[in-house]
Order: sequence, then C-alpha cells, then structure tokens
Amino acid sequence: MGNFYNPVKIKIAPIDVIGSVLNTINPQLRNIVLLHRGGDFSESEAGYTLFKSLEGFEVKQVEVNISNPDVEDLFHYYKQIENFDYQCIVGIGGGSVLDLSKSLAALKNMEIESTAALRSVIQQKLYIENQNNVPWIGISTTSGTGSEVTCWATIWDRANGVKLSVDCEKLYAHTAIIDPPLTASLPKSLTASTALDALCHATEAYWSKSSNEISRIYSLEAIHRIVNNFEKVLNQPNDISLRKEIALGSLYAGLAFSNTRTTACHSISYPLTLELGMVHGIAASITLAKVMEMNFDSIIENDKLLQAFGVSSCDEIQELIEHFHQLSGFSSRLRDYNANVEIIETIAANAFTKGRMDNNPVALTKEDVTQILLSIY
Repeated sequence: MGNFYNPVKIKIAPIDVIGSVLNTINPQLRNIVLLHRGGDFSESEAGYTLFKSLEGFEVKQVEVNISNPDVEDLFHYYKQIENFDYQCIVGIGGGSVLDLSKSLAALKNMEIESTAALRSVIQQKLYIENQNNVPWIGISTTSGTGSEVTCWATIWDRANGVKLSVDCEKLYAHTAIIDPPLTASLPKSLTASTALDALCHATEAYWSKSSNEISRIYSLEAIHRIVNNFEKVLNQPNDISLRKEIALGSLYAGLAFSNTRTTACHSISYPLTLELGMVHGIAASITLAKVMEMNFDSIIENDKLLQAFGVSSCDEIQELIEHFHQLSGFSSRLRDYNANVEIIETIAANAFTKGRMDNNPVALTKEDVTQILLSIY
C-alpha cells in the first residue's frame, strides 16, 4: 500500500540541454539567477558550456562558496537578488547550492528586511502562501544529496543551534539535469561522503514509516549501485561509467526518500554536525548499521535489504561502513571528532527532529540514542 509522487522532469544528459529546458518553462523567459560554486567555475569546461548555452538570457550570477547554508547566508543571497526580476533560478553545484536555489525560488518578492524576519518566514512557513515563487532547475555536481528531486531544503540556524527546513510541494524542481561527468573532478572525500549520504537516503527510505512498494524498488536499486561501485569509483575517479553508476544510485535514492523522508540516522546526524562539525554524509552513515539493528525486525522484507548490501547481517553492514569510511579517510569513531560523554549526552538530547525521528519504524528513546552513540565512541 502507499502512494508515490514526484513531478520533477529528469534529464540524464549533458548540461547544454539547459536552453531547451528553459524554453519548455516559458518561451518568453529571459531573466535567470544562476547559482554556482564560484572560484574557477567560469573557466571550467562545465562553466564554459553552461554560459554558452545561456547566451540568449539575462543572467545574474551568484557565487556560493559556503557549505551547510545558515539562515544568515540565505538572507545574504536573498538581498543580492531581490531587485532583479528573475523568472527562474538555475542551481549548479552540490546540495548547498541546490538548497539555496530552491529556497530563493520560494522567497521571490517577499518583504524580508532582516535575518530575524527570514527566520520567522521559515518557521511559520509563510513562503507557502507566496504567489510569486518561480521555477528552478537543479544540476547536481555531486552524487549524494538528492536535493534536485526533493521539495525541501536544509537551512541551518546556528545562532539557535537548530536545523530549519524550507519545505513545500510546490518547491520541487521543474527539471533535474543529471550529467555524470560533472562529478569527475570531485575530491575523494566529497565523492565518498555524498555517496554515503545517498546510501543513507536509500536505506532510511526503505524502512521509513512512509515506505511503499515503489520507493522500496528505488531504494534497493540505489543501495546495490552505490555499494557495488563505491570502492571502484574512489580508485578510478575518472571512469565516467563508474561516475554514472553512483549518479544513478544517488538519483534513485533521491526519488525514494522524496516520498518517504529520512529517519533516525539523519535525525541523529544533525546534532553530530552541529556539535562535532562532522561532514553530513559521515554523520548520517556512522549510525546506519546500529539503527538498522534496532529497526531490523520491523523492516518489511528485511532480507531484500541485506541482499542489496551484499551481506547477511547488520554486523556485516557495520564492517562495510567502517571499511568505506577508512577508504575515504574518515574515522568511524566519535572520539576522533573530539566527542566526549558530555557532548554525547547533548547530541542524544537534540537528536529528535520532528518528521525524521518520528518517521523511524521503531520509537527510539534518548537512552537508545545515547547507547548507539556510546557503541561507536
């Protein structure tokens, strides 16, 4: 039983299709905000191709040289473009760029005069009533976040020590462009951490309370592709066929959790990132096997989940994740991120994000989370 819905048009194609995609939105469309990672992007092959394809448009560039955007960052970028009458936003980059693109698409023409006002807009979801939101196009240059096919964006509020979400069905991208060669220049650590994030998306989607027959098919296919190609792509980073396998794994994971959302692993990951500065994909995956073990008897067709990982037990998944972390240059132990018992208590207390922890098939307590964290200390 269950329902599956995802309206995003997906093009697995080179980025020079962007012109035809924009024409499908509106042949009269002319003003575009382009978010990209800055630096040498304009001089890169991808940058040259994209700008060449956008020559007939009025383009306002916004360079995003941050990760894990804060509400203050979103306000900064909002002020940069508020006086430009944009009709579409194009985001090319990792999850931070795509989340900002999605958020800015939601905020067009809203009167927001301060970070505090923006915080209220997000907390009260006032953007849902905004009639001036614009379409956006997501071009992912990493294989992991799934932001190009989901309708929510993570915006941090570090001043208050919490994670916010810009979240509304009308914020699905008009089109997601998947161009695997764009990921070939990623460093090993980012290739690994984003792939591990996608692996968590797929796994958590599989056991989520909102899991359904279609999302589980996407989940299993995503897990299989990522697990079987993870080590290969780290060893052969310029092999485009391997990059495509990981990109498709990430896409399928994104489609899966676009309908189910994530669960305990992601809920625990947020304070791990806030308190210990852990990279998101590592923060999510570090508890994956332990949470799976607690959920296992409540997971529909749990044998298929193990088969997708190519293992026979949750213990073997723990060994696999630790192996992946080691290959990537990350530790699987919290002590190596300067954790201590007091910090673990704080993380456990703040690990209960609404819509994530309560989406887990088994109700975890603060004591359960503490024990999970101590087991990987």
